[in-house]
Amino acid sequence: MLIDVLVLGIARVRNNYSLAGMTTEPDAVTGLRWVRPIKLGAPLTRDDLHYEDGAPVRLGDVVQLDLVQPQPQPPHIENVVVNWEAGPPLFIRDLTDARRAAFFPKHIDPEPLAVLGRQPQRSLCLVKPDTLEAVFSYDEETERFEARLMPRIGKLYSEDGVPVFDPYWLAWGREFLGDKEFDQIDDEALHAMLGETYLTLALNARGRAQVIGVHTIPNYPLTVDETTL
Repeated sequence: MLIDVLVLGIARVRNNYSLAGMTTEPDAVTGLRWVRPIKLGAPLTRDDLHYEDGAPVRLGDVVQLDLVQPQPQPPHIENVVVNWEAGPPLFIRDLTDARRAAFFPKHIDPEPLAVLGRQPQRSLCLVKPDTLEAVFSYDEETERFEARLMPRIGKLYSEDGVPVFDPYWLAWGREFLGDKEFDQIDDEALHAMLGETYLTLALNARGRAQVIGVHTIPNYPLTVDETTL
């Protein structure tokens, strides 16, 4: 069935990708239904997240996908098999800054512990941290760049932070870091730079939290081309 999906999460881990978003279908808890489009027996590839013209799918895009069958694997109850052979995602529209300002505050997860607690019941949530710090690091020897965020969500906080796999935030952070090997942005500075910030948090296959979407109002500036993903 062809369904419109608002893309709220993209993750890149090595050459494997994942996608998450909300449909227009209502959900009693989260307001709208979360989905994680998947393939059966194989991870998504870079090609799966590009439009026919070669442009990459972006966070905040509304795309049309052929959702075939739910494939829940608790706590990853949002998994839905997609008919990727039907062709690349079809771009419908994106969120303007006005739409972003209306959407994100309205769809903050009222029960984030259902994802982030000790016994998760589902694997995706949208949160607005009470405070947020960002850390970027680059190892010249291994040429490895890492980004972590330290969100405080009520009583939830980790000094080690949460790893970020959102490729767009990684691209922004790499540009921000420049020639330095390490930098940290505290809550006040981050808010001054980017405005209100919301995060899509997801549980990976091992049940560990990761950031797969960084959303700001207005959207933070970033030069994007087909190589960004």
